[in-house]
Amino acid sequence: MPIQKYTPEEVFVSVLNEQCLSVVGSFNSTNEDLNEFIKKDAMEYQNVHLGVTYLLLDKQTNKLLSYVTFAMGSLKIPDKEEFILRGKKLKDYPKDFPNQFPALLIGRLATDRTEEGKGGASLLIDYGVKLALSEREKVGCGYLLAHAYASAKVVEWYKKVGFKTYVDKIEGRDTIPMYFELQ
Repeated sequence: MPIQKYTPEEVFVSVLNEQCLSVVGSFNSTNEDLNEFIKKDAMEYQNVHLGVTYLLLDKQTNKLLSYVTFAMGSLKIPDKEEFILRGKKLKDYPKDFPNQFPALLIGRLATDRTEEGKGGASLLIDYGVKLALSEREKVGCGYLLAHAYASAKVVEWYKKVGFKTYVDKIEGRDTIPMYFELQ
């Protein structure tokens, strides 16, 4: 039997705040670092403007399903000769472009282990795309960026939702840079 995906009528997104702290205590993803972040560090990161955490909550139960933390970041271009920007190689543009481009960084992204496969993280990625597109005329932002944990499962998930990477081998790395070009 296939897993039922969330519908917009069942969930909502809220910025982490003092009133939401009561729902984070029961959050339990498969990654202990991500569990610890939401429970102990996310609010402090937000208070000192290092990132803003968004919670995907069940409308009926108020259960924390997934969360994402966004911050400013930049996509470092490793090979200006081969990198594709807006459908053509960077070297084919008339200007000498920088080797880094502004991006909205996904600092953390996690789903409660009992909610995996229901589309919560994908909904938060979509939220991030909309956020970046709504602000990019004010601050400039060409990409959504993630430093994904270096596991085949995680990297494949990011690829499935439209991210790319210029890294061929994940062995020996802690994270893999993944990027999504905003259109």
